[in-house]
Amino acid sequence: MGESVYISKGFEGCLEVRTPEEFSKYTQNILNYKNTDPRSRMLSRQIFANSELMEIDKAGRIRISAEQIKIAGLNKDVYVIGVVDHWEIWDREKYDQYEKNTDANFETAAAELGKDY
Repeated sequence: MGESVYISKGFEGCLEVRTPEEFSKYTQNILNYKNTDPRSRMLSRQIFANSELMEIDKAGRIRISAEQIKIAGLNKDVYVIGVVDHWEIWDREKYDQYEKNTDANFETAAAELGKDY
């Protein structure tokens, strides 16, 4: 992973963790949105105001700030989930509920999103 990572506010209530290189790519994608659209400005503010560069210690651990713990509602037990170009950190109960609520739509979403391929 290197010596540091960016931790950002994610979607559906999680935190997202990216290497500096992946965070740079993510930033470029967001900057490509139209700045004249208020949704683009809101998205930029929400993500970048809630992103922090954190050092990885010699044991491979990262510190999560109190503010980010509050944003994600992290309690005692968490899941760390790999998602292609980043990790997500979820409160265990929140993720279990998310999975329960979305499980029935999993195959339908795959079929609909796959139509373009």
